[in-house]
Amino acid sequence: MIRERLHELDVKITELSDYLQISRTTLYKFIEDYDAGKKKSINPKVVSLFDYVLDNDLIDKKNVINYILSNLTNVDDLASAEDTNTIETIKNYVSKNPKSEKAKFMYECATKTSYDTLIHYAVAITPLLSKKRLSKEEKDMLKPYFEIIDLYTKGGNNQ
Repeated sequence: MIRERLHELDVKITELSDYLQISRTTLYKFIEDYDAGKKKSINPKVVSLFDYVLDNDLIDKKNVINYILSNLTNVDDLASAEDTNTIETIKNYVSKNPKSEKAKFMYECATKTSYDTLIHYAVAITPLLSKKRLSKEEKDMLKPYFEIIDLYTKGGNNQ
């Protein structure tokens, strides 16, 4: 199951073992155990990756690599100055507004994969929201966003 899904996504076992910093033999064993339902014998972070790969139909190879870099590596080893500033900004916001809807959503985004596609969409449309002239494709891309805003506003849920 997982092996076939990785193949569909064009994620090679050698690449994956390099990203996860484990041997190919170990990775094959993890795949075999995962498919057999023996998740307890697998590193929990690898289980979370396999779950992510199987649970998200709309992802591609880039999403898998991003998931690994975002969730399975040590931030201190990879963080640039810009990354560190971003992390600090988020940390400061959450510590000052722990009960806010935005902080709750950030927590959900950080701990679950159910919003990954939505996050990808939000990041993609962010520059379009301040753009003065939009192409037809860009307008089409923004339609779902404005429909959500309209529904939310009409429902009296605006904050």
